[in-house]
Parts: sequence; C-alpha cells; structure tokens
Amino acid sequence: MIRSSSSSSSRESVNNNRQQIPEDVILDILSRLPAKSVVRFRRVSRAWCSFIHDPFFASLHHARSITRDKGNALLLSYPDPSSSSTSFSFFERKQGFRNLQISHVDQQYASLSEIIRGILCIHDRRSHRVDICNITTQETITLPRSTNIPIRPGAGVDFDIVYEPRYSFGFNSSTGDYKVLNICSITGYKLQVNPINGLSTREVSRKTVEFEIFTIGCDRGAGSWRKIDPGYPYDQELYGITSESVCADGVIHWRHRLLDQEILLAFDLQQEKFQIIQVPKEASGFQLMKQVKGCLVLMGHVTSGYNRNKIDLWILEDRRDQVWMKETVLFPSYSPCLWPVGSFKTGLILLAQHGCANPAAWAAYYCDLETKNICMIHVPELKSVKLPCGEAGKPSGVVLTVHAENLLSLTSNAYEHAGKKG
Repeated sequence: MIRSSSSSSSRESVNNNRQQIPEDVILDILSRLPAKSVVRFRRVSRAWCSFIHDPFFASLHHARSITRDKGNALLLSYPDPSSSSTSFSFFERKQGFRNLQISHVDQQYASLSEIIRGILCIHDRRSHRVDICNITTQETITLPRSTNIPIRPGAGVDFDIVYEPRYSFGFNSSTGDYKVLNICSITGYKLQVNPINGLSTREVSRKTVEFEIFTIGCDRGAGSWRKIDPGYPYDQELYGITSESVCADGVIHWRHRLLDQEILLAFDLQQEKFQIIQVPKEASGFQLMKQVKGCLVLMGHVTSGYNRNKIDLWILEDRRDQVWMKETVLFPSYSPCLWPVGSFKTGLILLAQHGCANPAAWAAYYCDLETKNICMIHVPELKSVKLPCGEAGKPSGVVLTVHAENLLSLTSNAYEHAGKKG
C-alpha cells in the first residue's frame, strides 16, 4: 500500500511538472527534432497533436530543418523501372538512404510537378485526378474535380468537345499558400458529312482556354476551384508551351517557343496574372530551368573546350525589368559528362554517368554559383540505384535536389475541406 501511494504521488508530480512547461518551450524543442520523432509525439496528448498539426509549427520546423541539415539531406526522385510506380530515395549523410514509394502513381499516365518544399502535385492524365502529396509524412489528398472537366467515364472527350487540362504547382512565400493552376484548353468540333460519299469528318468550330486555381491553406477559396481571368497574352492558344514548369519567387514559369522566338510565360501566384519574359538570344535552346536562391536560372548545355568544360547559366535577377545576368562555370576537362538535375540553395546539382563498364553507376556533383567551384557529393548508395537513361545517356525523369522535412498537414484546419485520401 505504501509503495502504491508513493508511485501515485510520483506520477502526479511528473504530471504537474509536465503541465508547468510553457507551450512555447515545447514548440521550440519539438521544432528542432527530426520529423520521425515529432510524428511519434503526436500521441502524447490532444494538445500536442493540435499544435504539431498547426501550420505555424510546420513552417518553423521546416525552416529549422533547412538549418539543421545544412545541405546534408538529398531527395532523389526517379521512375522505378521494376514497377509502374515512382520511387523517392531520401538520403541523409548520417543515416544513408531511406526509400519511399508513391505506389498509386502510374508512370504511363501520371505527370509529376517539381517538388516544392517537400510537397508534390500529381496529375493522372487518364482520370484527371489531381493529388497533393507531402513526401515527408506520406500524407496525400485528392483535390475536387475541376469544374472544367465533365464528370463521366472517360471524361476529357465529350462527343464534340475535347478537354485538355494542364496543371501547374507553385508556392507563394509571402502568404505561405500552395496553389494549383489549371489551364484547360477546350476545343469544340462540328460534324461535317460529305454529300458525295457520305463520310463524316470533324472540324474545329471553336477553341477556348479556361483558367482555374485551387488554393491550399487559405480560407479564401480553400477547398474549391476558382475561375480567374489572368490576362492570358495569347488568343486562346496553348501551342508551343511546355507542360513542365518551375516556380521561383512566387511565380510559375513555362518555356514557350513562339515561331522562331523563345520566351518564358510567367504566372504571378499573388496577383494571379500572366507576364511574358524575354529570353536572352544567346540563351535560346537552353537545356533546363531551375530555381536557385529564389531566382530562375536557365542552364545551357555542358560544352567541351581546350583543357576545360563549361556550362553557361542565365540568372533572372529582376523579373519586372527583365534583367538577366550570365554566369559561366568552368571545370576540368577530365570531368565526365554532366547533366543538371536539381538545385541547392546556392548552386546546382549535376549527375554524371561513370564509365562504360558499369553504365548503371552514377555520381553526383555540386556546382556552387557563388564560388564557381564544382565538387563531388559523396553518396555511395547512388551507385546502387538503377536510374533510367534517355537520349544520349541523359538520366530520364530523374530529379536530385536538396530536401528539408516538411510536417505541413494537408488535411487539418483549412485543408480538411480538400478531402482525405486513404
């Protein structure tokens, strides 16, 4: 009885001490821990679960993850050749690779956005389903169906109407909102019957482009698509605009070839308006677009010269006045063929295929845009990952980028209206 009373008093003392810990101290401590540990602490109490799900805490934890990892965490995304899914390998130098998989992603029909702060947008071109996935927590939500797409089996073709939606994903740092933009091309046809042979043909009768936006994490418009009039600069045409986009400084950018001119189409996520950005003539035919230090960077092809190789970069320093700055990075000629596949906060990540003896072996390099130095990133596990190769040995569908954990809950508070997916 005495032992039981002592034990009971001890538990009460512990509980009292726990209750005396200020909430801001608890938040400060939790925000410095790895995501895996924080997720376990959600079971401590309803109060802990509540503030761990709070968007403010998620933002604080994400910011400290960037500082804590100091570039040690990398996220490798690639189509898995052994299945129809897309694989994600999360690498931390202290822990090695952790393999993640989004099994419901069908490579044949899925379009994946760039990974923004650990959040990914997935569009199934066959069913027109749009999913938002948090790679850190593996939480996924399915967005409501766009009002521009009819609800019926095989939607997208409606007898004499063809719907071609194009989804792009972005983040507005000034408001903390993630947004999905749907640019939907709608083509109407009319049936023409040849009076001589009785054969029927379809002719275009009308062509329109509709614009909708879905805001995640904002009370205004949360949980539903909003039709917008963004001042589209072209006359109901999407021809020449690439499906891939890059978000930098709160603006989504697309590559666009108009006749013999190459330009960029930009969409400001805060103003929800379009803008045309001229590409420097010497940058025409650039290989890749990436975001570095909040700026859009165009990357040219790696070229070889006497005793050295180089890559030319064009950095958009001022979007409003369209001011570009050119940078040239040099590296030794004995370096292998490099392909830019991602970005760090202050530079680029490049992949190289090592030798003909083992074509599956890859190595990663980091190109610092501030010092102009290039060095190898020691990731021994990368050699064991079988990456798909495309034209001229280029890694196909491969993204290697710096990664900071993000605990943002997609289904709590303002997100709950978007609907859970089990």
